[in-house]
Formats: sequence, C-alpha cells, structure tokens
Amino acid sequence: MDRSQLISALEERFQRLTDLLYDTSVSPADLDREIAPSLADDVRFVDPWQAEAGREKYRLGAAGFHSMFRFHFETYQLTVDLDAEGRRGRALVDGVMHLRPFRRLPSYPLRTILAYEFEVTDPDAPRGPEFLIHHHEEMWSLGDMIQALPGIGWVYERLFRPTFSRGFLAASALSLRLKRIPPSFLKS
Repeated sequence: MDRSQLISALEERFQRLTDLLYDTSVSPADLDREIAPSLADDVRFVDPWQAEAGREKYRLGAAGFHSMFRFHFETYQLTVDLDAEGRRGRALVDGVMHLRPFRRLPSYPLRTILAYEFEVTDPDAPRGPEFLIHHHEEMWSLGDMIQALPGIGWVYERLFRPTFSRGFLAASALSLRLKRIPPSFLKS
C-alpha cells in the first residue's frame, strides 16, 4: 500500500478507536477486546488531571471510565502524520466530548484534542494497518470547563474574561511604554 493509502487507512482506524474509547454505550468488555491489541506495553495516558503508564493500567482506566461516566465524542477533524519511513506517526483528533453526568441534564460539551503517538507494526494487515500506541494524550481547557458550568459559566464569560482582557491589554501597553517601545508599529 502506498503512503497516502496507508495514511487514509490509519485515519479510519483511529476514527474507529476514538469512537470506541469515547462512547460509553460501548461496554467495557467490548472496548477492551477491540483496543487491547493496539496498546504497547509502555503506553502512557495523559490528561490535564492525570498521567499513568503501562498497558494494564491503561486498560483498567479505559474500562473504568466507561463504567463511571456517560459521554460520547463528536469528531470535527482527524489527521495522521507519518515519519519518512512510514513506521512511526501521530494521529490528532479535534472534537467535542459530550459529558452527561446525569441523565436528565443536558450534555456538558468539552472541546477536546486527542493525540495518539504510535508505531506501525503491519501496514498490510488484512483488516487494515496494525499499530501500537505508545502515548495517548487528552487535551482540554480548564477555562472551557468553567465556561460550560451553569451560572458560573455566564459570570466567567461575561464578567471575568472581559475584565481580565482589559487588564491584560492595559498591562501590555504599560510594559511597552516602560521599555520605550512605541506602539506605532501596531498601526498598519
């Protein structure tokens, strides 16, 4: 398979993997059966609140996450980049994780970027390229979490952020003045 076909096939595989990992309608047992073959022994999971390494810890965390919470992931964009040899790569997934802590409440949207670092072990496997994930990072913003909270989000978005922005711009202007940098270069 040529490079562009390999990238396309890997994008399909990472979309499937993301759909499994980030949809709690998938049972923990089904999730584990599908993802375990793609996990390297040294796989490391990182998000803003935790970091842990090891295949068994990853499997336990993924299964536990599916039994503790309700959520699904809406993908906006997914891309795979490979090194020159086509053996190592990175998949980036941009989307929104829709958390539903309580059935009767609407979902809590959390803008999320996922990064998977992997090595291709068999690009020509019959069911699509096979790979091992060495690093899986989940990136989301604490600001986005605050903004999505009922009531508090309104205060954060309507009062805190504009006030902080004005204070930051005033401090920026003062900093330029103290360093005797004329702000005229900004007028173009």
